[in-house]
Amino acid sequence: MLPGRLNPFCFQGLLLVAVTALGHAQQPGVVRLPWDQWQMHIGDDPRCAAVQGQGCTLQKYFFDLNRYGIEWQRIEVTLPPNLLEPQEQLGLVVQGEDPVYEVFVNGQLIGGSGSFSTYVGPQDSRIVLKMPASLPADGHITIAIRMLSLHPFLPASGFEPTIAPLDQTRTVMDEDTLAYLRASWQHYLCFGLLACTGLVFFLLFSVNTRLREYFWLGALLVLLFTFRLGELASVLDIGMPSWAGVINFNFGNGVQTLIIIEFVFSFLGRPVPRFFRLVEICGALSILNVFLLAPFIYQALSPLVRVMGAIVIHSFGVAILAAILAQLLLVPTCFKSKLGEMRWIGGAVLFLTLVEGRWQAGWVLSLGFPEYFRWGALDFDVRPVAWLLFAVVMLIAMTFRLRRIQDRNREVEQEMAAARSVQQILIPDQLPSIPGLRIDSAYLPAQEVGGDFFQILPIPNAANLELPSAFIVLGDVSGKGLKAAMTVSLIVGTLRTSASHCTSPAELLGEVNRALIGRNDGFATCLALMVDSSGRLRVANAGHPNPYLDGSEIQTEANLPLGLDAEIRYSEITFQLDVDSFCTLVTDGVVEATSPSGELYGFERTQAISSQPANTIAEAAREFGQEDDITVLSISRTLDLNPGLA
Repeated sequence: MLPGRLNPFCFQGLLLVAVTALGHAQQPGVVRLPWDQWQMHIGDDPRCAAVQGQGCTLQKYFFDLNRYGIEWQRIEVTLPPNLLEPQEQLGLVVQGEDPVYEVFVNGQLIGGSGSFSTYVGPQDSRIVLKMPASLPADGHITIAIRMLSLHPFLPASGFEPTIAPLDQTRTVMDEDTLAYLRASWQHYLCFGLLACTGLVFFLLFSVNTRLREYFWLGALLVLLFTFRLGELASVLDIGMPSWAGVINFNFGNGVQTLIIIEFVFSFLGRPVPRFFRLVEICGALSILNVFLLAPFIYQALSPLVRVMGAIVIHSFGVAILAAILAQLLLVPTCFKSKLGEMRWIGGAVLFLTLVEGRWQAGWVLSLGFPEYFRWGALDFDVRPVAWLLFAVVMLIAMTFRLRRIQDRNREVEQEMAAARSVQQILIPDQLPSIPGLRIDSAYLPAQEVGGDFFQILPIPNAANLELPSAFIVLGDVSGKGLKAAMTVSLIVGTLRTSASHCTSPAELLGEVNRALIGRNDGFATCLALMVDSSGRLRVANAGHPNPYLDGSEIQTEANLPLGLDAEIRYSEITFQLDVDSFCTLVTDGVVEATSPSGELYGFERTQAISSQPANTIAEAAREFGQEDDITVLSISRTLDLNPGLA
């Protein structure tokens, strides 16, 4: 691989480095060695290091998948007289080289990088090597570089090797770096802004982890910036090891399409279809390069297998290109969505796919598309601008989404306020007086409107009853919010209307059951009691937790909840409530209270405290961890015919 050529160990490698360094005017006392003047030899032939190089076949750079392994680069140059002074120590600046190489001057090894025994070295290193102390009087020298080439299908580019007085080599490197940064500031500025935008999306995701689209956007934009680490490794001489560059480039390329697909369908709130799962896998094939290019694996491969590996590695680039182009199929999905912001996203994906596909096609198919457009002293890079526009469009789309969510939240808040108002009207603030009975109530509504309800409905002067009686009804509607509150209002209205003519709790439940059939897609559990001052209790149960009498559970016949079957007939049981006895009714808010560790309050704990006052039972369930509605009714008998009610 030519020194300084675009290295797939990073996303764009040193293609960005082929900037103003190649256009430097020849400086006094500095000899630059442009890459287009070098020749190459395929294979490991030590004769290429010699001055004459007899037997070393040289040719211009060419593309060949068989060029995997060791090769030589060679150039002959005549130094100007001012560099041949005896007291002048010369240095050779080698910049952007492959991880493993050795440099020879007139057949003499002067240094290198990495190890040919392990195939491991720093990525894109920039080093200064001392030239031999004695050089030919005519200044004619031969420089040869022995290197390990893993990616021969990439074009030459990069900082030029340079010969200069040793005390000026650092200045030469600094000038090259400054010239590069002046020409490429737009490139890094755009990707830096992308990283900042990605961190904003990560912050939004941390606030609400259910919105996974924020995570995918943040991951995509930050990932784009991490690709730049490979480029900065050469420009700033970070000394990144080659294996880190391999992982950085191949993993990033492999997950880019995956992230875009996951983002689109997360935004839509839909699972990723099977076809797009295959597209994700196709794009992720480049991750396998991490293993195929691992030095300890590559070193063990036979020459034939290495040639086949070259074809396989190149095919991964084709797979990535196919995955990028498949992103175009996301565009109709975006435009068909009812969400207005999806059209912004669809347009951004279309534009981005065309830009990325053009670059990938130019790299994989060797089409030679220019990466930069020269604008004065600036090498204008289209890709980061495309990504930056993508990020801006995403911010616009997310702004529309945030407005839609805020509108929806306001609607929900209004709905919840209406539901709470309805519920407060339906739950009695003051209980009616029933002679001979004391009724204690505790109602702890959840922050979110639930479906608990209870009613105390006196039946004065009932014709077939010797003593005044009352219906006591406790229940729980499935669901929450305004819908549950409307169902409760229907049930309470039916109870109040039917209580005047029903003669038993079973008949009362039947009336409510028929009222719910066909008018609600939920159901309600309910416990209905008819009680008189003599202490006789008749109980009918529609799927509700059983009542408790003096700390013992009263077994009732299991029946379906209300609203499920119009033909059901509810059964009854009768028992006696003696003086100083307690009958306790609870909703499932008590039994199903859950602690932070996930433990249920359960029936045993409920039964153990069932003889306690209603408020004590409700507070025990709330302190245990219940966040749903809690309702408790406690009924006790008194000989006082003018009782008080809690």
